[in-house]
Amino acid sequence: AAPPTTTTTADAAPPGELTDAQLAAASEAQATNEVIVVTGSTIERRAFTTPAPVTVVDRAALAAAGTTTVGGTLQALPAQSNGGNAQFNNGGDGSTRINLRGLGASRTLTLINGRRVVPGGIGADSSVDINSIPLAMIERVEVLKDGASAVYGSDAIGGVVNIISRTDLDGSEATAYTGTSQRGDGLTYDLSFATGMKSAKGHLMVSGGYQDQRPVFAADRAFSREPLAYDYKQRAELFGGSTTTPQGRINARAIDADHDGHPDPGYVLCGTQADGTPIQYCTPDGKGGFRPFDSEADLYNFRPETYLYTPSTRYNLYALGDYQLHPRARAFFEASYQNRKSDQQLASETFVDDATISADSIYNPLDADILGYRRRLFEFGRRRTRQNIDTFRGVVGFDGTAPEPLTDWKWELSFNYGRTEASQQLSGGINRARLAAALGPSFLDAAHDNAPTCGTPSAPIAGCVPVNLLAGAAAHAVTRDMIDYVTFTGTGNGYNEQQTALATAHGPLLETPWGGDVSMAIGVDHRREAGGSTPDPLTAAGEAIGDAAQATGGRYHVTEGFVELSAVPVVGKGWAQWVELDAAARAFDYSNFGGGATWKLGGLFRTRGGVSVRGTFSTAFRAPSISELYAGRHDDSPLATDPCDTTPAGSTAPITLDPAVATRCAKQGVPAGASYGNSQLRAVLGGNPKLTAETAQVGTVGVVIEPPQVPGLSLTADYFHVDIDDAIQAAGASVILSNCYRRGLDSFCDQVVRNPLLDGKIDHVDDLFQNIGRVSTSGIDGAVGFTRATPYGRLHAQLDATYLLSYKLDNSRDVLDGRGVYDFGVYAPVKAVMNAAWSRDGVGAGLNLRFISGFDECENNDCNSFAPGADRDAHTHHVAANAVADIYASYAFHAVTGTTTITAGINNVTDSTPPTIYNGFANSDPATYDYMGRFFYTRITQQF
Repeated sequence: AAPPTTTTTADAAPPGELTDAQLAAASEAQATNEVIVVTGSTIERRAFTTPAPVTVVDRAALAAAGTTTVGGTLQALPAQSNGGNAQFNNGGDGSTRINLRGLGASRTLTLINGRRVVPGGIGADSSVDINSIPLAMIERVEVLKDGASAVYGSDAIGGVVNIISRTDLDGSEATAYTGTSQRGDGLTYDLSFATGMKSAKGHLMVSGGYQDQRPVFAADRAFSREPLAYDYKQRAELFGGSTTTPQGRINARAIDADHDGHPDPGYVLCGTQADGTPIQYCTPDGKGGFRPFDSEADLYNFRPETYLYTPSTRYNLYALGDYQLHPRARAFFEASYQNRKSDQQLASETFVDDATISADSIYNPLDADILGYRRRLFEFGRRRTRQNIDTFRGVVGFDGTAPEPLTDWKWELSFNYGRTEASQQLSGGINRARLAAALGPSFLDAAHDNAPTCGTPSAPIAGCVPVNLLAGAAAHAVTRDMIDYVTFTGTGNGYNEQQTALATAHGPLLETPWGGDVSMAIGVDHRREAGGSTPDPLTAAGEAIGDAAQATGGRYHVTEGFVELSAVPVVGKGWAQWVELDAAARAFDYSNFGGGATWKLGGLFRTRGGVSVRGTFSTAFRAPSISELYAGRHDDSPLATDPCDTTPAGSTAPITLDPAVATRCAKQGVPAGASYGNSQLRAVLGGNPKLTAETAQVGTVGVVIEPPQVPGLSLTADYFHVDIDDAIQAAGASVILSNCYRRGLDSFCDQVVRNPLLDGKIDHVDDLFQNIGRVSTSGIDGAVGFTRATPYGRLHAQLDATYLLSYKLDNSRDVLDGRGVYDFGVYAPVKAVMNAAWSRDGVGAGLNLRFISGFDECENNDCNSFAPGADRDAHTHHVAANAVADIYASYAFHAVTGTTTITAGINNVTDSTPPTIYNGFANSDPATYDYMGRFFYTRITQQF
């Protein structure tokens, strides 16, 4: 996505000291209600500079970015990182999320006109799909880079994205956009219209649009054409193909020749090694036999089957209006609807020891049961996941001014309802039970023209078709009947629902003797949240290849009250040109975990020479989401060893347990000398209804400089620090076992479930969401802006940057560092966006630049397991810095029909390639870098 043109809050503040004329203008503006509400407060203001840092992306900036969605623009902001988007093919659902400070999308609150937006996705989601908000209706986006739970409630830990809708349109406009990459793929087009009508009594605006995005395949970009790996010892790049190939790979050590249910490690299938031991892995030789599997030449390139940029289509309608019912009362409404259809595509399904190939199968030439076999089911077709999601949001309410003597007070009563309905279809799935039957005993039924039949002559399986997997895809031995018998198309459903009733009032309390005033806002709201998702029946029953997943569903409600005070006691008095003190507090009561309170303090001091100092400190919180509370149980198979096992996988001799560990094991009924030999354990994941809210402390301190000697110049620098306690996360099986047996924490031992009938072997580890973690981050945001009207045209330039000082995650066992490494995603030390624009007499041009500094990735994507210095360097690959540039030009002219504006641009004009990340998807990171490449676009807007 192209970097947006942005303006910081400093740009809109009056430069230099406040003169008498400026003070008079400010007073007049207040008297005529020409004041503004800036995100982070519910009180109207006479200045745009606030104690908290706010970045504003206006409508012109959105257009200059050259994208068709607001998400593509906001994800380029330096304060945002690791948010999902359309480049997420493996694990994505077509949604785009905003993730401020990289703290998680669920810790960023999204609003429209200061009111909440229903979460979006495939059901029981915890954050908003930002692209469900159509671009045609947006006036500007205000991004608060500070905690704001005291003002807005839950989720506002990383910050707030407040989308302000257009209200000033009096006429009509239509826009047509189309673009494509230089390689002829990724075609997108967008058609939208908006019309508005104004009268003395009110205003009405209606917009609609259609957007279509075509896919890009991984095989069509050089950087993603094949999977890559990295040899850290040789410091060399390797082909990282899959060992699960269309030809198949047999583990000769997992062949049961004597049919006793146990493998015979001495079985010779494709020859022996120099020491006489059987070769372990074999593959069909194309002549009816088997040859050794070549760990380099036989690897499979699955990339040509996968999307790099996923396709989607969107239809949207939006309307808002208001009507003056009384000189002191107005009715208003907002309504929006969007339908999104999106699609992800992966390589064909894999068979990895999912069933035994019976010695009695007519397609098994070995006269032995095959217990270890893996094969890419190439003939079965690619796996495709399709979403169809409807999102509706409606707001109705009344607002106005209070009667005497509170005529300067304003009030609002509103009701906000949002709902998403989603269906998700998976094609290419494999029915586990049918596959087992199709690979079991089979025979040729003489009574039916020697038709291949599952089972035995005495016990045939009706309707079952034996499947021939051993011959490999090259033999074309898998028929359509075989595929139809074992595959299925499953459909799941989900929803999100949000209802909010809100009552607020705000206004001045008193004027001060020094030209200022004190204002207050109060309010109460009641919100209900609900959500659920139901997987397809086979997945829910554990009958599909892959892990079983149960349904998710739940609801809760909360009642909250808040108060906010804003005191501007001094305006325009010598060194104290503007003094402001803000305070806010919110009390809440949740139906599922109880009540609490949060608060915030802030201050701003503006002195001579255009210098302002500002700061905030607040507590914040995030209530657990529906999925974190009520997600259905589902299995996982993490890599982990049992601390009580005296012969863990890879050991050559029994080990002696640490005495403290041995005591813990005995307490749980594990016999001395227990031997299991496992390298993987079963974990059960899911929601936890006993969760409580995360809590956070958020602080900022900064300076704003607007020198009067250089009108139009502004500089800002803000330090931020966020600490989150009781963070909601799944600990992981290894952490749970370590905390129990090595640290002696009984609460974690309760999560380890053992089977007394199997010598105390672990049956499973309960790895549900818990309030156990801590996350902290800090850094510096900086911005330089310059705007000047000259005889040669209007110039605007802006640089926004974030320097990350720290990002740490405490998982209750270790404190892990994410800054400058890829362990948790891209937390690059430096991110910056620069843009410049020029316009004169309808002609305009601009340049956007985006920069992300380099960082490290390590072996197994775990830099934290290596000590800094030579040890880490030996296991590290450096990811290069990346820069992307966009250019555009526009021309506007007037005709009888109105004003026509034509814009043409090139995003990623240098065709910059994403840096290679071997642990990332498609050899890079889809949340951070541009996968499309050089992209040409044209936009035509007609105003009537």
